[in-house]
Parts: sequence; C-alpha cells; structure tokens
Amino acid sequence: MSTRITKPFFAYRSFNKELETVKRFYEAGIRQFCVFSSNTTNSLGQNYSEYPFNWYFFNEYEFEHVDQQIQDILDIAPDAEILFMIDLNTPYWLVRQLQGTLCDSMLGLTDALTTPAWRDAVTKYMHDLLTHVETTFPGRIAAYILACGQTDEWMDYSKGRELACKLKAFQEWSKAHGYEIPECIPPISRRFRSDAPLGLRNDEQDAESLRFWRFVSATVADSIAYFAREARKLIPDTTKLGCFFGYILELCGGRLVECGHLAYEKVFSLPELDFFISPGDYEDRDMGGAAGAMSPNGTIHLKGKNYFHEIDHRTSTGSMVMNKHVTLPWMKRWANEKEDIAGLRREYCLSLFHGASLWWFDMWGKFYESQALVDEIASFKRINDRLGDITRQPEAEVAVFVDPDSTFYVDDSYINPDTNLPMNLYRRLLNNLNRLGAPYRVYSFNDIPAIADLDRIRLAILPGFFKVTSEKEAILKQYLLKQGRTILWTYAAALSDGTKSTHAHMEELTGVPYGTTDMRTVQQDGWTSVFAPSTAAIPPDVLRTMALSAGVHLFTDEAEPVWYCNGLLMVHTIKSGKRCIHLKRPAVPHILLGHPVDEHPTDCIEYDFDAPETLLIELEEA
Repeated sequence: MSTRITKPFFAYRSFNKELETVKRFYEAGIRQFCVFSSNTTNSLGQNYSEYPFNWYFFNEYEFEHVDQQIQDILDIAPDAEILFMIDLNTPYWLVRQLQGTLCDSMLGLTDALTTPAWRDAVTKYMHDLLTHVETTFPGRIAAYILACGQTDEWMDYSKGRELACKLKAFQEWSKAHGYEIPECIPPISRRFRSDAPLGLRNDEQDAESLRFWRFVSATVADSIAYFAREARKLIPDTTKLGCFFGYILELCGGRLVECGHLAYEKVFSLPELDFFISPGDYEDRDMGGAAGAMSPNGTIHLKGKNYFHEIDHRTSTGSMVMNKHVTLPWMKRWANEKEDIAGLRREYCLSLFHGASLWWFDMWGKFYESQALVDEIASFKRINDRLGDITRQPEAEVAVFVDPDSTFYVDDSYINPDTNLPMNLYRRLLNNLNRLGAPYRVYSFNDIPAIADLDRIRLAILPGFFKVTSEKEAILKQYLLKQGRTILWTYAAALSDGTKSTHAHMEELTGVPYGTTDMRTVQQDGWTSVFAPSTAAIPPDVLRTMALSAGVHLFTDEAEPVWYCNGLLMVHTIKSGKRCIHLKRPAVPHILLGHPVDEHPTDCIEYDFDAPETLLIELEEA
C-alpha cells in the first residue's frame, strides 16, 4: 500500500541496548535501526527489552520509555531511520483482567484473537502508541512491524483448546462458509486423529477437524488483516508495514498446522502490508548449509511484496547469557571468526539473491564484538547500495511448489520416527536442496499460472501433494506436466479430492501406485514422473543426479549451496582446494567477496577455496 520505492532495508537490531555496537554499525554506514518497545516477556519469562514497559493499565501509559529508546538511537545516529516493532501481546496485568478468557496471546494466540475485550483493549493501545510516535518523531519511522503471538511471530500455541469465545467464533466462521454449525470445538482425540503410517487426516473421519484447523489459520490471517488496516489509518502511506509470517517451510512437530500460518497466501495479498519477516531456517545454519527463508519467497515476490531476512545466527562471540540465572547453552554458535565471516557472507548473499531486506539481529548482545565482522557488514552495505534490488530472484531451473491446502491433512502431533512427516515434508527437503549446486525457488501451488518464466523450470518438486481437486489437476496438466519436465512427488499424491479419499488416483496422476515404498521413475506423455517415498530417499547426491538428468545446470562438482542471478554468483563451501565453477556461458569474473582471480572471459572459473568460505562473484558478459 505504501508508495515510496526503496532499496531493501539494511538494518541493525538487538533486544538489548548495545549502544556501543549501534555506534560501530553507524560508523560502518548503517542508517536503519530497529526498536522494540515491549510490554511482555519472552518464552523464558525474561523481559524482551532492557527498557521499562510502557503500557500499565487501560489507557495508562508511560510513553517516555518509548521516546527514550528511540532517542538513544538518534543521539548516536542522528540521521537514522527507525524500524519500530509494535508489541501487541498481552501484558500480564491484562491477562489477569481478562482471566476468564485465558487471553495470554503469547501462549494461546487464537484464545486472544477471538476474545472481543482483548481486541478492543489492544487496538486502543496500538492507536494511542502510533499517534504518540508519529506526533513525537514525525518522519523518523521508516517501517512498523506488527508483533503478536509466540515469539512475536503470530504463532498460536493453544493447541486448539476450546474456549467460549473461540467456539463462538468457530461457529460463526462455519456458518459463513456454509458448513453445519458445530456444537463444540473437536475434542483433542479428534483434533489430532490421523491415519498411519504418514499421520494424515482423511475427509471422511476428520472433516470437522480439517475445518477447525482451517478456521485457526483463517483467524490468525483475518486478525493480521484487521490490525494492518487499523495501523494504516494512523501512519503515512510512505511508511512500510510488515510482520513475521508464513512459516510453512520451517514449522514442524506440533506447529506445522497448529500454529496457524497456513493462510499465508491471504496475508501476503493484503494491500496494507509491504513485507514479511522470518529468521533463517534453524536446522541448517552450520558451515556447508544454507538456512533459507521460512516462507515461500517466490509467492512473496508474485504478490508484489518484500521478504525480510532476520539474520540472528549466533556468531562465535555471541552472548547466550540472559542474566545471572538464565543461560542458553543449547544455542549453537559458529566456532570461530573464520566461520563467522563465511556464515555472515552466506546470509548476506541469501538476502541479495532473493531481493530481501535484512537486519543483523544482535539478539542478546556481543554477536558483533569483532570489528572484523562489522567491517565485513560495511562491505556488504556498499555492495547492497549498488546491487540491492527488491525484485531480484534466483535464476533457477528447479522449483518447489508447496501446497498449504494439502498441508492441513498433516497431523503435526503424530511423529512416526521412520517418516517424521512434519519435519521432513518441507524443512529437510529444502536442507537437501541447499546442497544441490544450483539455485532453486519456492512457490505455492496456486502461484503456478502467474509465474512468467515457468518455462525455465526443468525440475519441479511437489512435496506432499495430498489434495488434488479437478481444478488443481487441470493446472498441473496445463502448466507443469509437459515440455519434457521432470516432476518429483514425495510421500504420496492425490489422496483426496477435497471431499473423499481417492488413493487410487495417485497412480492415475503420477504413474506410481499408493503404498509404493521405493523410488520410481515413470516416463509419461511429454514429461517424467519421479516418486520418492520420503525425503530421506532423496539426499543431495540423488537430487543432483535427478537434476542433471532433467537438464539442470550444476555450477559445482560438489554438493554445496549456490545462488545465481543476473550476473551474480555465490558459492558456499566446506571443502578446500582448487576447482572449477562451471558457468552457463562465458563471462569475466570480478570477485566481490573472496580473493581475486584472473579477470578474463571463461566458462570455468578456477578458484582455490580456503574453507569454510563464501564466494560472491560479479559476472561481466563476455
């Protein structure tokens, strides 16, 4: 909705004051800083902010604490732009005032969102806060971020528990959608019922459960829409507005469906919102991995919005000490400064190649104690000033199409150790793809008709495509199942048409019968069908072989992360030594991050890697 065209945000953030680090980032050229003026505590029960709370009771504020937090930044960085996080979570006093409704939004987001008294109180607070900030610091706020739910990321941890207000909302939603009005929310025995071995719901036995979990995601999406509309009434059109959301690629056991992120396509389409934030994947942050967005960035691009990459990766100096009583020994840090540099380069390149904004999240401080790391970030900023582009996407011949409609069938409380579907369906699939040696994109299935360069895709992956309606099948046949393309299906496909089980249809669609437990390749009319019974069956080496067979260009001979787009190339590796980087066409390489090479036209860049290392090359057309 905002009209100002900008480069991607490039910012610094910390939970703590860290004013000395703010000064060093400012001296390094960073001009955007995040402020989080919180009234709540984190999942460890510790205050999110070192500044005092500002909301003390109904209509009772101490906004001077907000002013101080902003002014502390401006005293160090007088021309700074502020990215302001709005804490919509329930202060403890409001939890107690509404005690009959269990309105702790951190622990039960939909408990709060379906309670009118909670919404009224929080809306009034947001209105008063925004009015104050816009009056006191006019023109200073570059963006606002709506924060609510578990870890401020709009995640519902209520596990669908029944409350009076939630039941009423479910009944109203059911009536509006033409469903039979339920007498109650499905009890826990039905909410989490599924069929072995995959742990999938079916249309006949789990119809009400499927409707309920759709209601949960719809409630979160509609509430984000509500708060976005209310915020837009009070902030300039030129000010950006965003939130954390859409984590279908990351959430796993007990969270994939339950957390309420599956209506992300609706949220990404909201005209009031400009960007969506997520940290990098938490499981693939070690050297040799590539983390990646938790949301389908291809979908975000198609909606005309921006992805915002939260780089909260733990450097070797990062503090894991909350206070003298609370430490976080389970949070793994990179081992040394060499790994820090390779890792930060990799995360910056992820942002660059995906047109993403970013902030360097110095969570509890000390992440950037090394001046060498701040100097690195200064070099990234110079690159970003020249090359950062919110429209950039990887030039990929591989695409993953996730289907939130099918994902509702996954019982994310059911963990079969042999399949672990909630973890492996998307998250570990992308971890394997990170080592393909070629770039890939991630879209939602509904994006397919709108992808302008779909003809480029040689390998299309449809993980867990469980629900196939006649409309979906028509899209498959019109756009994907053609042109000699390879289609990879995982776990199962076409088990439902949306009203009944259709297990037999899997073989009609894919050429492979339901229940097949080994890898299968079936030549179809004009395309190749490949079935993998699990993510474990397609490790990086198998994916690389499959991609080569499909006609995908691999840039490296090793299974390692690669991004490529419009004359830019990144390689991240944990293997030292001299080897060839295979280009699609001859070009003159100019090293932006890494050591120099001969700058002459070539289609094979000879580079001597000193691992771990992340290499960024600008390619001049020969």
